Amino acid sequence: MFPDLPIADRRTDDLIRLDLPDPPGPIDLPRLFGNDHPVELEIGVGKGRFLLLAAAARPETNFIGIEVARAYHEKTLDRLAKRALTNVRLVHGEAGHFVARCLGPASLAAIHVYFPDPWPKKRHHKRRLIRPAVLEHFARVLAPGGLLRVVTDHADYALVIGEVLTANPEFEKAAATPGLWELPGMGDYTTGGVTNFEIKYRREGRPIHRFAFLRR
Repeated sequence: MFPDLPIADRRTDDLIRLDLPDPPGPIDLPRLFGNDHPVELEIGVGKGRFLLLAAAARPETNFIGIEVARAYHEKTLDRLAKRALTNVRLVHGEAGHFVARCLGPASLAAIHVYFPDPWPKKRHHKRRLIRPAVLEHFARVLAPGGLLRVVTDHADYALVIGEVLTANPEFEKAAATPGLWELPGMGDYTTGGVTNFEIKYRREGRPIHRFAFLRR
């Protein structure tokens, strides 16, 4: 398990907090971050462990995290701000709306979706994030060669995720290269789990299902 990063002597709350544009429209990402570095999006940041570690390990990359649960959003904002990170922005809102309305074409280098709600009851399946309509938006905002990573502990949802991704002609399965699931200086982050959910599920002995697909 990776240790938490040390607390800085300043905070960056006002910089990190990103309010949704009103009216909704594509965000000028180079203007937002003050540079033209590649931008990656994490959907459903939970307690912010991946976002914190990734943003700290890769200062040459910008990150946006979005979380619908206010308690998790505020927890993550606090964790990021007290480490004085400047290459990450955090949004409180619904991911489908944000991707569809607030991101321009080919604006992202990667999308991370770790342990999305499986909505296990059949009548709730339409609420699942990984479904054909949402993948169309992912394909629009990912640059060619952009990476989509999805991880779940739910076996039935994993079957659906694999089927939906394979069926979409805009994506192809990424080759299993050594660096596919690594963070600089931290190695393979799947060994101990880089999200709080994965750490918990590994302790419970749950199988973890991973998907990595490239935008054609």
